[in-house]
Amino acid sequence: MRHVYDWDEVLREADRRPGVGPHGEDRLIVNMGPQHPSTHGVLRLILEIEGESVVEARCGIGYLHTGIEKNTEYRNWTQAVTFLTRADYLMPLFNEVVYCRAVEALLGVEDQVPARANVIRVLLMELNRIASHLVAIGTGGMELGALTVMTDGFRDREPILDILESITGNRMNHAYVRPGGLAQDLPDGVVSAIRDLIREFPKRLREYEALLNGNPVFMGRTKSVGYLDLASCVALGITGPVLRAAGLPHDLRKAEAYLGYDTYEFDVPTETGCDAYSRYMVRF
Repeated sequence: MRHVYDWDEVLREADRRPGVGPHGEDRLIVNMGPQHPSTHGVLRLILEIEGESVVEARCGIGYLHTGIEKNTEYRNWTQAVTFLTRADYLMPLFNEVVYCRAVEALLGVEDQVPARANVIRVLLMELNRIASHLVAIGTGGMELGALTVMTDGFRDREPILDILESITGNRMNHAYVRPGGLAQDLPDGVVSAIRDLIREFPKRLREYEALLNGNPVFMGRTKSVGYLDLASCVALGITGPVLRAAGLPHDLRKAEAYLGYDTYEFDVPTETGCDAYSRYMVRF
């Protein structure tokens, strides 16, 4: 349920506290959003800020509620994939795999999924992961004024979307993974396209490294910003890159290997800075 804050009421409340509000010297009240629905993670934030620190936040969520759960009540197992793929449009294949694995577990058919289908699921998920990280790095750079990083991120994401489109028929929201397997096998030529991408991509990474990793402005805006240590991550139930940026190499692909991930060799990237820069480096 979305809570709608009255802006005048927020200002009156803040003005009653010393050092806060329009006449205060220490804190600044900033109204962020609601953001346009074309952006991701739509919400409204009313923030009280002291320098680089957010000392209080009022959050209004629910602007992108689309009733996915209710819609799936009237569809069959396969039709529901079309709704679930839109839960996170930047990583649709993960949404599809999670849902289909849950259905397969409920029906007791996990062992009947063809091994080739599971390999293709892993392949597409990892391509999708790279595409999502490129958006995260690109839009993060854009927010800090590094527009070149944003354009490069979307440029380098295009070949991945082209590959996914050639396999699934859609650039995003694929509805390709199905309970028990996949919609269809890989088309001819797509494996060669993936190999070409793998050969080319390290060159692209070096460009991001030159633009950001040692950039004093970027480091100044991310180092020691958004600090969240390991104890806080565990207490808040935080996972993924944020947890790994606090030094814990926890990855479900290793901890609870699924889809045959235990047969693949890969390292779990970690950082110890517990800040925004470390979270960038984990994705990088």
